[in-house]
Amino acid sequence: MYSLLFLVLFIGCYLLYITSKKARLGKVPAAFLQVAQNTKQAKAIATALFIASWAVIVIDQGIGSGTFAFGGYFMAMLCVIVLLNPLRYIRWNQLLSLFVLSLLMETFIF
Repeated sequence: MYSLLFLVLFIGCYLLYITSKKARLGKVPAAFLQVAQNTKQAKAIATALFIASWAVIVIDQGIGSGTFAFGGYFMAMLCVIVLLNPLRYIRWNQLLSLFVLSLLMETFIF
């Protein structure tokens, strides 16, 4: 469950990042570029993703600790994107393989 939440937060933060005019964009998938053409729509989608992930975390952990954990997860995702994307360290095939690996570990261990 947390792997999926981190992926949703990453997608929302990445959508906000590519809508910025000052961001140095590397190779961005075509689907993200199509969504980012309309900045209002992209920001609305990112906000909906954030609210959905926050709601799931709050349901799982409670209001106080869920909100605090969401703030930490949100800051971590923003830092990862802002620091690693200009260096072109974010590769989508590596991200997908890391997601699948973490989802399998989460499923079988927990």
